[in-house]
Amino acid sequence: MKISYSKTFEKKFSTYQKKLQIKIFEAISIIPNGDIKRMTGNDIPPIYRLRISKYRVLFHMNEEEIKILKV
Repeated sequence: MKISYSKTFEKKFSTYQKKLQIKIFEAISIIPNGDIKRMTGNDIPPIYRLRISKYRVLFHMNEEEIKILKV
């Protein structure tokens, strides 16, 4: 499954400390496992969130690709 990143994610992610960056990448690499929930609303495609300690990673997911939106 392909993982892509939005410009918003890349810009914000670069400001985090190295330890946190590694922790986020490790959690993203095991999607769809982990503390994932679908966000409520009428979003098409649906938006999911992955919780990593006090941070939330928002993403879209389908059969071919995971698009990371923001932290």
